[in-house]
Amino acid sequence: MEVIFWWMPLLWLVPIAAVAFWVLRRRRAAKAVSANSLPVANSQRLTELPGYTRALRRYQALLAGIATSILILVLVAVGLTMRFASLEVTQPDLKNRDIVLCLDVSGSMVDYDSEIVDVFSDLADEFEGERISLVVFNASAVTYFPLTSDYEYIQKQFAEIKESFGSDEATYYRGTLIGDGSSLVGDGLATCAVRFDATDEPRSRSVILVTDNLIAGKPIFTLEEAGALATERDVRVYGINPGDTTAKSYLDELATEFKTVIEATGGSYYPLDDPNGIPSIVDQITAEQAALMKGPVQLVRHDEPGLLVVLAFIGVAGLLAFAWRLKR
Repeated sequence: MEVIFWWMPLLWLVPIAAVAFWVLRRRRAAKAVSANSLPVANSQRLTELPGYTRALRRYQALLAGIATSILILVLVAVGLTMRFASLEVTQPDLKNRDIVLCLDVSGSMVDYDSEIVDVFSDLADEFEGERISLVVFNASAVTYFPLTSDYEYIQKQFAEIKESFGSDEATYYRGTLIGDGSSLVGDGLATCAVRFDATDEPRSRSVILVTDNLIAGKPIFTLEEAGALATERDVRVYGINPGDTTAKSYLDELATEFKTVIEATGGSYYPLDDPNGIPSIVDQITAEQAALMKGPVQLVRHDEPGLLVVLAFIGVAGLLAFAWRLKR
């Protein structure tokens, strides 16, 4: 057990001192009024009556109960603001699956960007314990965020990307325009394939590549070479193609090349509008054997307000009960 804000009682001294000063001033004023009042002869005969004595004792007892209840509530307030807490050292289990989301952000993909980010967000929601990274590419590739299992952080990044769509201050594609050409898919896939760390550990490594494969320029890696690099590194690639639609039959040859390379890595290929795409990719990735690994050691702090809450209920109940009896 530890106290997080041990200095809070010092702050409470200020309002407590102010209240005490106000009470003392009221008592002094009451005494001054009493000193200037006219005495009543033979009043002791009234105060010595048994009924008066009982009523006075009852009144004093109720006032003492109210004062005690208020004191309990003040002590509870001080204790709650000090925050009593317990510390626990944990080492969560992580699954040894790594997934790199590889997104083409070239001009031909602009119309699909928002929908693709939704797809990635849905994919992230389906996983638990896997590490996920996002790499965006055009003429060059940039790691938007590295491999992490912090899903709150991941969803925050996706939300920020969506907010920047259509904005003059869009940042999600910064750094991807360095070089000659556009939508250099081979270079993008090759970059994603080498973004995995801990290469000496037995892990499931997957790349989910989203592109229409509409290349403009001369890449360092062709798509076939990048696919071979992924296979050499034991990386399975899953492809999602927004350009594979009947409305874009002129891209059929590119879609066929894309599908061939993807399936050669052991992965699967899906058009963007395929409703089975996300479930199938998730099922295939999770079907791969995943051993539990120990994550980084974490220090977890738990608030312990239990006893203070009980005392607060007692104080409130006592205050209400004594005040009600006093009013009667």
